Amino acid sequence: MKTRLASAGVILAASVGSMVSGAGTADAYPVGPWKIQGPCAGKSQAQCAMQPSPDGLTWSFHGDAWNYDKTGRFVCMSSAFYCEPLMVVVRALPPVAIGR
Repeated sequence: MKTRLASAGVILAASVGSMVSGAGTADAYPVGPWKIQGPCAGKSQAQCAMQPSPDGLTWSFHGDAWNYDKTGRFVCMSSAFYCEPLMVVVRALPPVAIGR
């Protein structure tokens, strides 16, 4: 009897722990090694139509992209002629505030 109660308690504790530890983290922003939130700050992936790049510095939506520096400041839109070369520099530098 004590063994069944103990094992039931362990199973219950493990299941509650797994539910609590996984609550809300699977779809949460920020992303990338610099934890950039981009335009989706405070939203889950289901609530934001923007798709981040693996490094979290570029956020795309329907062919346009918003680009951020490693401190999370907005740098440029992909439609600006200088944006692509500027983002090469942003990715090469350590975390420096370049955007506004």
